[in-house]
Amino acid sequence: MAAVSATTRLALLLAYDGGGLHGWQVQPRAPTVQGQLEQGLAELLGQPLRVTGAGRTDAGVHARGQVAHVDLPVGFPRARLRPALNARLPPSLRVLAARPVSPDFHALHSAVRKTYAYSLHLSHEPGGQQAVQRSVPPHRRRSFHAVRADLDREAMAAAALALTGEHDFTALSKAMPAGRGTVKRVQRVRLASLPRGLAIVVSGEGFLYGMVRLMAGLLVEVGAGRRRPDDVAELLDSLDRNRAPAALPAHGLCLLRVDYPGALLGSPPGRGRAALHPDILGPAAGST
Repeated sequence: MAAVSATTRLALLLAYDGGGLHGWQVQPRAPTVQGQLEQGLAELLGQPLRVTGAGRTDAGVHARGQVAHVDLPVGFPRARLRPALNARLPPSLRVLAARPVSPDFHALHSAVRKTYAYSLHLSHEPGGQQAVQRSVPPHRRRSFHAVRADLDREAMAAAALALTGEHDFTALSKAMPAGRGTVKRVQRVRLASLPRGLAIVVSGEGFLYGMVRLMAGLLVEVGAGRRRPDDVAELLDSLDRNRAPAALPAHGLCLLRVDYPGALLGSPPGRGRAALHPDILGPAAGST
């Protein structure tokens, strides 16, 4: 029987600009987050390693707080990993920090909450939708979707409340393989003001394919007066994808953070939940 090599499981905190990437999952002949990470690790260690992410973000979706795990050979100095791996990655993808975690930690299955934000640029530009899109400042073009500024935020807040809780979100999802569960629990949906903008911030235990962008599209339709807040419950009850709004473009969406049980991250006793962020990782992460 072949010997099993000793490894240490590391959690990686990642940020990336998804504009030039074809999503998270490895694809042949296309740059992806997982593919670039695994290629960089193979160059660094001289052997293939599997990287598992907390969420399979779509093409064009950004991340400020994506989390992944990898099993690193014990002999490799952990403090070198972040700078050495970043030197082999494109500037659009950064390992912000890395730390040893429990062998039971799993970036996807251990997550208890994920938080996304969809960023809207609020435009006062006269004319049609093309004119609205042209009004986006250059520094926002890769991460904001433009809409008209006269949104009814009270109506949007009421619709957001109707989206919280446990529901069957079939109507707000893209087609998925048969047998996959469609009931999800959304913990919070809130509107956050930005300079000349608005963020739709969604937290939940997990999301269906395309669900967050469809939720954002629904809230924009309510804000624009094309739907009523009362329509949300009716839409969810219908389980009919054909009645859903159009999903907003991918470039406005960003994965902000992922939360885990504190024990799996080595947090102090009594800390029930923690997120992988530099303030929690500390010097042991090799983030100096």
